[in-house]
Amino acid sequence: MKIGISGLPKSGKTTIFNALTKLEADTSLYDQKSEPNLGAVQVFDERIKHLSDIYKPKSTIYANIEFIDFPAMAEDSQDHQFLSSNSMTLLKNTDALAIVLRNFADTILDETYHKADPVKDFKAIYEQFILSDLISAEKRLEKIELGYKRGIKTPALQLEESVLKRIIETLNEIKPISSIELNDDEQKSIRGFQFLSLKPILIVLNSDENNLFQNDNVINELKNFGEYIEFAGKFEMELGKLDEEEAKMFMDDMNIKDSAINVFIKAAYATLGLISFFTVGTDEVRAWTINKGDPALEAAGKIHSDLARGFIRAETFNYNDFKTYGSEKAIREKGLFRLEGKTYVVQDGDIINVRFNV
Repeated sequence: MKIGISGLPKSGKTTIFNALTKLEADTSLYDQKSEPNLGAVQVFDERIKHLSDIYKPKSTIYANIEFIDFPAMAEDSQDHQFLSSNSMTLLKNTDALAIVLRNFADTILDETYHKADPVKDFKAIYEQFILSDLISAEKRLEKIELGYKRGIKTPALQLEESVLKRIIETLNEIKPISSIELNDDEQKSIRGFQFLSLKPILIVLNSDENNLFQNDNVINELKNFGEYIEFAGKFEMELGKLDEEEAKMFMDDMNIKDSAINVFIKAAYATLGLISFFTVGTDEVRAWTINKGDPALEAAGKIHSDLARGFIRAETFNYNDFKTYGSEKAIREKGLFRLEGKTYVVQDGDIINVRFNV
């Protein structure tokens, strides 16, 4: 999973990046750079740890999240140079976008930019996403119409044209593409564009220690735009440099219940609609990430394309039952071990072994 971290200059996005990854990317001059910061973290899952303790595999593999901290966005939504930049192109290749909003006072930043106004900043950023999408959609529509004049007209192009016209109309109203109801064929026709206003959005309110968890008015407005979380970015970044015992002591003082990365991961999974299933054995215990609602055939393909191609059945039981009864043998005796077909909807915590024949 790739999550792009974006925000206006000095919003603290690189500070958030450091807090999540425990890296030490430059937070003072980074806005002047043109290349993103990259980092990856394991998605710690207590269920995987427990399964590894039972099966004692040669390797244990957790899911991963890759974070891409992009250079600051332009404050001006009409900055077409930024809209056509490499950063905007890379943003499109992410699975979700985390938008960091400054919610702390700083004399220099207040004078250089403006006083912290998270709602205003979010709207400014999202307008740039909408404008970027509008430019892409209009360019593609022009190419389709040019193709028509040359005699190139297929049902697929006509469908794409129809969808793009609806998209352009919506974007011109300053509404995101995600507000349009599209069927499967319509979604497939525009999948290659990776439109920004179609991506899941996670709002990160970057507060300071003095106003953390005291921003109900701001949050009430932001939650209308999507899933949100609140951090004290600088505080969380410093926590990452401490050992576990010291970090917990400071978290207790601040009434922080969980680490930034755990809070972020839970919110990201909810925003993207993701669940985890597991494969187990003496060779490997591993977590796999799929979309909620995906069938067993999709899960099989996630493990290996051969498993999907030669799929016969999925031997399935759930972690919660395994934890309750303690072994596969007990699961079978209780009648909780199942053989499922291709269309079985995988549940979070399912433990799956795919029977296949290629």
